[in-house]
Amino acid sequence: MAARKSGAEPQPRRRLAAALGWFGMAALLGPPAWAGPQLWESPARIRAVAEAYIRVHEPLAAQAARIEVQAPAEEIRFPRCADMRPGFFGEANPFGSMTIMVRCAAPQAWTVYLPARVIMEQRVVVAARALEAGRTLTAADLASIRRNTAQLAANAVPSAESIVGKVLRYNVAAGQPILENMLLQPEVIRYGQAVTLVAEGQGVRLTALGSAMENGRTGQDILVRNVQSGKVVRGLVDAAGEVVVPFN
Repeated sequence: MAARKSGAEPQPRRRLAAALGWFGMAALLGPPAWAGPQLWESPARIRAVAEAYIRVHEPLAAQAARIEVQAPAEEIRFPRCADMRPGFFGEANPFGSMTIMVRCAAPQAWTVYLPARVIMEQRVVVAARALEAGRTLTAADLASIRRNTAQLAANAVPSAESIVGKVLRYNVAAGQPILENMLLQPEVIRYGQAVTLVAEGQGVRLTALGSAMENGRTGQDILVRNVQSGKVVRGLVDAAGEVVVPFN
């Protein structure tokens, strides 16, 4: 009877170890084509579960043009799940990027983190062509387009009609969104113009004839000389083009 060398494994044991190694690799790579029913969760279903969670838990997102969720890569396999539980990972952003955690509770536990973003669009006014500072805006200067809310400043102008007649503070490039802080009210009073001075208070309204000593826009303080008394006063230009002065 031949002696077995010390440390050598029996042939059956080596074959068993090789088989176990093959099955471990197969668990990572997925079943072969002949392996029968699908044992792996669909990436599309995981993504759909995450998207549905966003729509339910972010009410504003229900109005979004679209929600984008990045599905797991096809080559990464997750066992079929009977109890999938999505949730926010970190801060939820109703108008931007976020991460959704999808966890399988049964029959086999696993967790995946999916980047997602909500794309909410709104109408915004942009310059129809390059416009120079000091220009009084007309309807032909403006266009209305839809833009992603996450990429817009909070004071972007939503309606062209609301700013026709206003004056640009700065040069604006073609296609650039118009912001409220880019605009000035038009000048309604010119230097030397005859204006009505108004003093109101305690149920009394007094008026006098004045002469503007500087140009003025609605909401701006300007100097005006009272024609009758010769006194120079400072008052606020109102929407009617009158100058309201403090009541003494």
